[in-house]
Amino acid sequence: MKRQLSLIASAAILSASSVYADSNSIDEAFKNGKISGDVSVHYETWDRNNGEEDSSFSTPSVGLKFETDSFKGFSAAVGFRGNTQTSEKNHNDYEDTMAEDGSVTEAYLHYENDIFALRAGRQEIDLEWLGDYNDGVVGILKAIPYTTLTAGYTNRQAEITLDTHDDFSRFENKKGNNTEAYVIDAKVEPLKGLVFNPYFYTADDIADYYGLKADYDTDLFGLTAHYAASNEDNPSGVEKMEDGSIYNLEGRLNIDSFTLKAGYIKTDSDGAIGSMDSLGDNIDPTEELGDAVYGTDAKSYYFGVGYTYNALELSALYTHADHNVDSRSVDDKEITLAAAYAFTEQLGAELIYSDANIDKNSDLNEGEDFNKFVANITYSF
Repeated sequence: MKRQLSLIASAAILSASSVYADSNSIDEAFKNGKISGDVSVHYETWDRNNGEEDSSFSTPSVGLKFETDSFKGFSAAVGFRGNTQTSEKNHNDYEDTMAEDGSVTEAYLHYENDIFALRAGRQEIDLEWLGDYNDGVVGILKAIPYTTLTAGYTNRQAEITLDTHDDFSRFENKKGNNTEAYVIDAKVEPLKGLVFNPYFYTADDIADYYGLKADYDTDLFGLTAHYAASNEDNPSGVEKMEDGSIYNLEGRLNIDSFTLKAGYIKTDSDGAIGSMDSLGDNIDPTEELGDAVYGTDAKSYYFGVGYTYNALELSALYTHADHNVDSRSVDDKEITLAAAYAFTEQLGAELIYSDANIDKNSDLNEGEDFNKFVANITYSF
């Protein structure tokens, strides 16, 4: 999965506590509502090094969201993102990435009390295998000590960021019919800094996914161990898909202004990860090597370093993915360099450069090396 651009702050799935004090009437809740958003400019260029045709495009983007204050625990919100083409190197460079020029990204009704929270409608979701904007219902139970229990349902999804704008579309199962996805996700924190995250997903005639993630973080270091597997549905008349699995081990170290991390990712030797990344993913650390990291019998190593100095953030990540293509072992590599600078609390810029060294036998980018450069400027309000 591509690195999420950090200039736009992601909203939580549901707030753990009420953001605003209750208004005394519906009219007052609307009058006390808040408008937030951003005005951004995105530019990206690809050099495919004798592979596909080089490409580039630029687009301004505007995001707006209005959220009411709460009245008797109820609130509502609506959000929008729009963009347009300002330049492109070749015809359709922009359209190949930006399927839509504008979309309603959020439109939901929210209810919350001390025991639970419930959000129904179009909303942003960020779980291990479910992300982006979804039409659905998400509930969070807060009554269990040291535990947050999330249950959700979704039937339509779109990825909408500064560099991608998909159309909202229904989920299709392996028979080509519309279907829905359900999730139960628990986060248990028995000790400070230690979080266990078991989860289960199911989608009719697609698969069941289940897994367990454990994180332990202190001011000095952090550790992650994560295992997930799929039980694939194979309806009659459809090509069989093997069950998949994946595990991820990662260590992190914080030293003054530096952050270091190293990790290992391994997938199933026959079924790769199955269909687990159909609705979203959070394990792949790379910009563009996702198909290699999640490939058959993939063994991926990654090493990253970050440095922060006042308003400047610098980072570098190297990934080596050894995976299986047509019974052959191939090696794909990527290095990503990124810099972000906050001119003010509202205005920031970001640069990302990725260089991929692709094995000639790889099915990624038809076995050709490529590099990508991205620049973003964002004013948030």
